[in-house]
Amino acid sequence: MSIKMVQYLLITLFIISCTQASNSENETNWTKPDLSGHWKLYNTEIVDEVPFLGLKAPEPDPMTMVHEDSPWDGYTEFDLVFENDTMYRINYPILASRPQPCFLDTGYIHLGHQDSLYFYPTEMVNDTLYFYKPMRSDPGFFKETYVKTSFNDSILNVIKKYGINYPELAGKWYLVREMDYDYGTHYELQFPHELPDSIELSREEMINALGNEKIYLLPTDGKKKPYTFYYESHQMNFVPGSWWKGDEPWIFYSQYY
Repeated sequence: MSIKMVQYLLITLFIISCTQASNSENETNWTKPDLSGHWKLYNTEIVDEVPFLGLKAPEPDPMTMVHEDSPWDGYTEFDLVFENDTMYRINYPILASRPQPCFLDTGYIHLGHQDSLYFYPTEMVNDTLYFYKPMRSDPGFFKETYVKTSFNDSILNVIKKYGINYPELAGKWYLVREMDYDYGTHYELQFPHELPDSIELSREEMINALGNEKIYLLPTDGKKKPYTFYYESHQMNFVPGSWWKGDEPWIFYSQYY
């Protein structure tokens, strides 16, 4: 073997050993945080970088970006619960999303399954957790700040099991006849029957809605008629039963008058 070849091999081995040492040092310097427990969303702001990773916000892909009037249009607030290798997004004490598998590596949390895996920069400082989520329509990140909390386990078990804690929604609800939303879109109730301006959903009815078919006898033209109902986006939606022969109307009640 020539002297030049020996020198080349020695240099190569030296570079490999330095790289391995550097990688080992990075792994040693990063301590995997313990995310288990309950986290309350404290604040969300828009930032243009992730300082602890030195990561600048990329420009959104114009082919896939969502065109919105405001970057906040598509943003939804959630609290978080981590159990083992599972994360729940929750809107305590009302609802919980389906559990998502999750795992941490250096500086990122990975969420979902292999065919739909998402990862976000994640940093924990003392008892404060920071999530950075890329914005869809503008360059930047939603920086979410979470603080440790303790949700009621009984309520948490209900929303984890059923998705929505219907007993928490018992009370008075008001019919929405007109509404402006999404920067200029106007809703107006189109239904050729008279409905009450408000209804009272009893706790017993809402307990019975857990895991069962959701039927409510809603006064219609002065007579009680069956409707199925479901909760979504802070609204209680009602769909007329088999007695109705037209297209499905958009009928919903709100807790806010």
